[in-house]
Amino acid sequence: MNSPISISSKTLPTQETKQISPNSKTYSTSPPNTEKTCFDPNQIFYASETGSYLVETGTHYRTYGRKSPVIAGIKRHLRAAGASENDLKDLTGEQLENIELDRACDWTGGLAGYRRGIMIHEGRKFLITSEPDMLEVKDIPWPMLQSIFSQAFPAADALNVFKAWLQGGVNAIRTQTHQPAPMLVLAGDANAGKSLLAHITKTIFGGRSSNPMTSWTGGIVWNDNLVASELLLIDDSVSSTDPRARKTFGSNFKEAIYAGNVSIHKRLKSSLDLRPVWRVMVCCNETPENLSVIPPLEEGIEDKIMLLQVSKIQTPMPASTPEEKTAFADAIRKELSGFLHYLKGFTIPEHLRDTRSGVTAWKDRALLNAVTQISPEKQLENLLALAISKGFFNIEKGANRWMSAAEVQSILVDRSSPTSSQAQTLLNYHATCGRGLTYLAKHDSPFVTNTRTRNGTAHYLITRPLGGEVE
Repeated sequence: MNSPISISSKTLPTQETKQISPNSKTYSTSPPNTEKTCFDPNQIFYASETGSYLVETGTHYRTYGRKSPVIAGIKRHLRAAGASENDLKDLTGEQLENIELDRACDWTGGLAGYRRGIMIHEGRKFLITSEPDMLEVKDIPWPMLQSIFSQAFPAADALNVFKAWLQGGVNAIRTQTHQPAPMLVLAGDANAGKSLLAHITKTIFGGRSSNPMTSWTGGIVWNDNLVASELLLIDDSVSSTDPRARKTFGSNFKEAIYAGNVSIHKRLKSSLDLRPVWRVMVCCNETPENLSVIPPLEEGIEDKIMLLQVSKIQTPMPASTPEEKTAFADAIRKELSGFLHYLKGFTIPEHLRDTRSGVTAWKDRALLNAVTQISPEKQLENLLALAISKGFFNIEKGANRWMSAAEVQSILVDRSSPTSSQAQTLLNYHATCGRGLTYLAKHDSPFVTNTRTRNGTAHYLITRPLGGEVE
């Protein structure tokens, strides 16, 4: 990628204007400042897809859909450069033609992790119009942040994987190179401080975030709102308990973070493949309903999700009133420069390293147990246990029976079975029962103890244990 553009629009002095009383009905047509903006043609780009012009302002690109302000700005620049009034029209026209030919761009917009400027991607010219606001790194103390982090993660491993995940994200953004990383799930009591940790993460990642939930669960096909956000943040979102939606979420997460380029779908425009620098964070309460926001921990995604329990954080400064919150945010931002300096030298403990992601997908044991209890597979096992204990499978204690997934499902959803209502909800789409039984057979379930294929159809050994009957 080319070096980022840092030149600014130029300005010209204006004639002095008379001050107007706020109550006056007469208004000046001159700008209130003492300078008029002019446009250096070398700082103007043309978006061929939309027919608009983008002008470098020094901090961002300003879009103009009409030619007239662009022409006016170029004329001011040419006058300042000494062009005569007789030559202005021809010179301005020539500059516009050069812009539309030589500085035409095939795509314009923000791209997570990348600096402003021109990027050549697959033979096409892209203009990156915004960039993350990365903080300066300074060797200064960060006592408030130390207090916050140590309160949130009393366990050393939890604290270290949090720091390692942040370190990898910052390095990826600074080097403009995406690194696959686990989804970081922060779970804790209400008001424990999860949103504070999310705010800190967003700030050190450059200050941009978007919620991918609607796009990744199939609610909408557009995902262009995510393209310019380094942090994809799901904070206390209401999620569907439907296993299909959760599996779709997990599938889209894997594709977005662990695959190559991402297909970007913009409204009324053709899709294109890009590689944003992304990391995903989920903040939720510890209740089963809230934990269901994450994808089921099944094979293929279990090693791509981190579960960290957040303990109650007592803020080092008062943060109740708007003024206190502003002062606290400012103090945190100042310390973050010191924390970033610390992260540069942070070494991930050997037992927490991962060759692909940098840090392993560590899981808090209590949270892992809670998530497992709400998994579709665990729900299926509970329904099996209930139906078996009530005699609906006609299996004696200590005995077993080979059955297909269809046979198991027909018993569970039967109207006379106590599992009917729940089973119809859980098994309401194709192949759910079979996948669940296969999972249980592989994970030492006492109710599904083996599997085999007979005449091309998978069969499962449904077992009634000697003890542990469900009443």
